[in-house]
Amino acid sequence: MTDPSPLSQLLDLQASFARTVMTQVSAFWEQAAPTVESMWQGAIGEYERDLEGLPPSSFEVDLKPLAEAWSRNLAGTADERERGMVRRFTEAMAVKARLGPEYYADPELVAVRPTPRTLEATVGTVELHRYEPGPDAPPRTGSPVLIVYSVINRSYILDLQEGCSVVRHLLDVGLDVWMMEWSQPHEGAGEATLAEYVDAVGACADGVRERTGAPAVSLFGHCIGGTLAALAASLESDKYSRLLTLTAPFQAPAEGVVAAVTDPRIFDPEAVVGSFGKMPAKLIRHTFVGLKPYYELMKWKLFIGSLDSPAALDRFGAIDKWANDNVDVPAGVFKGFIDEVFHSGRLAAGETRIGGRAARLDAIACPVLNVTGAVDWIVPPDSARPLDRLAPDARYEELPGSHLTLILDPRMHERWTVLSDFLLQEPTA
Repeated sequence: MTDPSPLSQLLDLQASFARTVMTQVSAFWEQAAPTVESMWQGAIGEYERDLEGLPPSSFEVDLKPLAEAWSRNLAGTADERERGMVRRFTEAMAVKARLGPEYYADPELVAVRPTPRTLEATVGTVELHRYEPGPDAPPRTGSPVLIVYSVINRSYILDLQEGCSVVRHLLDVGLDVWMMEWSQPHEGAGEATLAEYVDAVGACADGVRERTGAPAVSLFGHCIGGTLAALAASLESDKYSRLLTLTAPFQAPAEGVVAAVTDPRIFDPEAVVGSFGKMPAKLIRHTFVGLKPYYELMKWKLFIGSLDSPAALDRFGAIDKWANDNVDVPAGVFKGFIDEVFHSGRLAAGETRIGGRAARLDAIACPVLNVTGAVDWIVPPDSARPLDRLAPDARYEELPGSHLTLILDPRMHERWTVLSDFLLQEPTA
């Protein structure tokens, strides 16, 4: 009898490994199936609602105009519009081949952040910028506004392009607008903590007060930046005249896709950061793609439909750049956030401590406006509600949009007055 070949040995090893894995999976499901099945029912329900709410044409991509344009290009009879369609398509395919399938536009060639601003200070690794009002802007009024952006993407979604800029809207009503820019973690930044990020908000607020002479600052926190802003306001309320949060999480949602994938029985942040030393930017991006892949199909349809409109494709490219411009999150910050907000629920329970100090939402003394999107699946309204339910002087506003359409959908721009009207109110005594 001959010795097995190397290929046979490899196949036997793979089969043995597969049997071991299946045994472990079977044991897990036998023990956890009832609770896991219940957990995923909410996620499946969300998927069903998404797909039921989409018309059948949502995934129907009409390639005929592109095919006709391509044929005429090859025949030498194409007009400028058709040549442009083919050129824009081939450029996008080249970007995908070079950078990855999630890309459509070369980030280096896409212009964003049109509003001029000045770097006023560096606080640790955080940059503090001040935006310049336009020539027609009214005199500055109200408290200076410090925007605390999320830590997993870039802030320029709030100043994406001309005609799509929350920052410009705030400047145009007379507000003095500042922005915190989180840097990419440097080597060893995995030691950074949630407390250090919260303290950075307070330090930047001090920087704004010193440079403006204002006794207090209004905080405007978007997404995770809203959570950080609220924690900062809970520790030092005397620094802040107002707190505005936009789609910010304060507890795990009760059900849905995000609730399922962040459940502690499924998601172990220690395992992630232990492998990478941080929460990698691209893992965040690919996770969101994987959670709702049909959105990528709809994005492909939008891309094809925009090929003959340079203006539409320009907006498409700016959003694509932002979606792929992710930021690594330091291990300590990521673990601290997931634990306090999602896994332990200490933040909503009033038990969070930041640097040894109690950080209770009911200790926020300034007026609060908590804004959510009615169909936000990333931060569902119930995930945001602890803030306005606990803060003593708080108001809740639910707008008819999602996590991103509140900012990107032109039909929502007129609702930005909800944000600016709140920030323009005079500081309370």
